[in-house]
Amino acid sequence: MSGGWKETVARRPLLAALGALAGIGVVGGAVYEASGFLGGGAPPGPYDDLLAGLGDRAAAAMVGRAVLAGIPSFQAHKAAEDLRQTIRQKPLAEVLLQEAVQGRIIETQGWVLPQTLGQLCALAAKAS
Repeated sequence: MSGGWKETVARRPLLAALGALAGIGVVGGAVYEASGFLGGGAPPGPYDDLLAGLGDRAAAAMVGRAVLAGIPSFQAHKAAEDLRQTIRQKPLAEVLLQEAVQGRIIETQGWVLPQTLGQLCALAAKAS
């Protein structure tokens, strides 16, 4: 019976390969992070603190345009102020779940959304 994989794999080449993989990961992470500092990202806006939890802002803005079509009197600064009070330091997912359970939802063009999510999407549309 053979001794297993330990006898067929040399230690130095394995450690060199693992070190190279770790180095590639570090360099890749540094390049990704630097792209945000070097102008690769969108310029900061007044609602970035609120929109950070949305993920795909382009998709949120698309939904937000549909929400705005149903709310002609939407005031972004007032909505942002209300959202900051609603969300405070709670995780966004918790706020959205709570609103869904309480039935605080809006409907727009086939989408059924918690109110906070609808307002966040509307802000994303205004910001884009």
